[in-house]
Amino acid sequence: MTNINGLGWYEVFAKYNKDWLPVLLALWVALVVCTALVLIRPTNRTNALVKGCLAVVFGWDAIVFFFMYMRSSAVPGGVPMLVVAILFAVETGRNKIAISLPRSGWHRYLTLSLVLWSLGVYTLAGWLSGHPYPAGPILTAPCPTTILAIVLLSPSMRTLKADRALFTLAFVLLLWWSFFSGLGAPRKFGFYLDYTLFAAGLYGLVMLITTWARKSSGTP
Repeated sequence: MTNINGLGWYEVFAKYNKDWLPVLLALWVALVVCTALVLIRPTNRTNALVKGCLAVVFGWDAIVFFFMYMRSSAVPGGVPMLVVAILFAVETGRNKIAISLPRSGWHRYLTLSLVLWSLGVYTLAGWLSGHPYPAGPILTAPCPTTILAIVLLSPSMRTLKADRALFTLAFVLLLWWSFFSGLGAPRKFGFYLDYTLFAAGLYGLVMLITTWARKSSGTP
């Protein structure tokens, strides 16, 4: 399976970004607003809003970006992201996974730093490192959105009391993409910024293992 019109990796991003820039900006604004609301005032409503927004963005990335443009990665990228979008949509209605900012300590500052990175600094760093608009990932591209989702979900593991299977499936799919693209994009295309995606995946994996180990042992 080849990309649209047989274009290369950066060429696909250039065409996709130019074709859909107004939509990408609208999705980005919605994601920024919903993320800010849930971190500033975590309630059932803001939790549902941010998860609904993530469902839309992941669904867009799967259907439009992967299935229509980056077809060479439709299976390893598009399929997992479509499943993640469906799981977020389901969770929006059930609303049993509580997303909130850690109260204090390094975890709080790391979460805030990675949220800022995924929602803007990532794109700016890409421009400054030789990949200005329109080529290269921007705003709500799959990689920064995956970083954001991992960062938002990781703190909620400690308080998760139900739907562990749904949460684990979504989280594992996010980790899959963080490792696949976080190592693949730098090696194959020289986009070294995605090592931060790989680092976010490692962080999420450590959080998942330690949290489930603590719950299995009965440690609070």
